[in-house]
Amino acid sequence: MIAATRSSWIAIGNWVFVIWALMPQILTRFARGSKLALFVYFFEPLIMVCMFYAIRGLLKQNTPNYGTSLFLFYASGFLPYFLFMRMSTRTRTTNASPNSVLPGASGLDAYIATAALGALMHIAMMVLVFYGMWLYGISEARPVSIVECAKPLLLFIILGVGIGMINNVINRYMPFWHTLYKVMTRGMIFLSGVVIIVDLTPIWLRAIVVANPLSHGIEWFRHGVYGRYPINSLDESYLIEWALVTLFLGFVISRATIRQSERR
Repeated sequence: MIAATRSSWIAIGNWVFVIWALMPQILTRFARGSKLALFVYFFEPLIMVCMFYAIRGLLKQNTPNYGTSLFLFYASGFLPYFLFMRMSTRTRTTNASPNSVLPGASGLDAYIATAALGALMHIAMMVLVFYGMWLYGISEARPVSIVECAKPLLLFIILGVGIGMINNVINRYMPFWHTLYKVMTRGMIFLSGVVIIVDLTPIWLRAIVVANPLSHGIEWFRHGVYGRYPINSLDESYLIEWALVTLFLGFVISRATIRQSERR
């Protein structure tokens, strides 16, 4: 029994090493692209926050939707939303074919390494932004509950990976899906509670917004930041179900197509 336990730990250690070895390879591939694309990847969420903040300033509507800082309100919506976008986009572009990864690594390992790298990069950026706001004097930028903030972020990662795996398969048969998906995800910003408080929207609009699982993650995250954020529309189980079902479907569909391509 001791030998079996030791073998299991060795196998887990080897798997972690494979994932860790894949991450620099994936980062190198990503860095080979346009320097502008790399800049946009890191700073697009912050650019969006600044743009919406500037527009409200030009319209002389500086009163925050909630809390004491309009900038923080937008940051607490855009940054978690873009975490989902980054996960779904990076996973969608993952090359999961057996010949594209390290020896002994599988397509699933490539997906996991891609998701782990993207999540680490984006969450590190979020921490720096919130820390910078706190240093600037926005006291509410220090979350009331880091645990409550972490839960929706984890679910956004899972949901993004699942949808990214499904999109990866769709993109093989419909190359234009990449552009269409980018347009749709950016359009959904206005139906995800990013720039609005869901509980304060008209009933007809609220029914549409709450059908979007991303709105529940944004509300959940803001509740962790502010502590007293209105969450009457929040349904944690709805987001959890979406995340788990999507990940399961993404895994099944991806494995089926990979095996089909291997037979060819």
